[in-house]
Amino acid sequence: MKLAECRQRVERYIRGDRRVEDLDRIFLGLRDRCYGLTSIREIGDFVAHRDRRDKGPITETVRNIHLSLDSWLHQGEGRLPDLNKAKRICAANLRTVTDAQLDARLGLRRDVVKSVLAQAIKKMETDRFEKVTRREQVVFNYLAGAFIWNPAFTDDQVGEDLATVLTKAGALLPQERAGFDANHAFLALYVTALMHDSAVVMDDGSRFELFAGFDNDQKRIEVKARIELAGWGKRVTAPVCIFWTKLIGTDHCSDDLAAMPGKWDGAIEIDASGRLAGFA
Repeated sequence: MKLAECRQRVERYIRGDRRVEDLDRIFLGLRDRCYGLTSIREIGDFVAHRDRRDKGPITETVRNIHLSLDSWLHQGEGRLPDLNKAKRICAANLRTVTDAQLDARLGLRRDVVKSVLAQAIKKMETDRFEKVTRREQVVFNYLAGAFIWNPAFTDDQVGEDLATVLTKAGALLPQERAGFDANHAFLALYVTALMHDSAVVMDDGSRFELFAGFDNDQKRIEVKARIELAGWGKRVTAPVCIFWTKLIGTDHCSDDLAAMPGKWDGAIEIDASGRLAGFA
């Protein structure tokens, strides 16, 4: 998309003339020039291929959480992973955990955690377990044994990232930021409707459904992935949040959707009143 077209669509958006097709075109146009901000490329990829995602931050987040959960449940039954699998679990949890969580649990910065973990694994791989320090053991045990989950993106992150990319591209002027931010709710609902009723594909070909709702303690609109675990003798599922918003469901959903805070069946859209609604 040419800059002139992007600028025209942004001007319309900040005037309050909010259109799904404008955001579609904007995200598609920014996929390959997102300045390393993965949320923008991911949303553009959802616009292009929303029915089946087999790569990108959302898929990677679900894969990491799936491995973390499966291992955590197995360890709860006394089935400990071997070192090779433990290394994979540590890597997955380290990709998912936030800096704040590392500080709260370990009192360490991320770069320090990575260094300490590498030292612990190196000693374990060469059978020098007696040389593993207490700090190395604590870091390894946490990352290899915890179930860690966090959303891939939040609505605040998407809004900030989009404004940053548009500003760098010259499509949004710094003095227009207030008008852009005034449409925060519309942007969050747009991403929610886009991700809802799609699916991510795991390495083994299994598909995990993505669905929107607000069945959580804070009643905030979110998108969850329905993770399924095999090998337990019965169906084990776990819905985990992969896109979190600060929008209260009853304030931003049609009456029909507001009456069903859990899983919504079928496609959803933003209706004329600016709320999420099922297809009429």
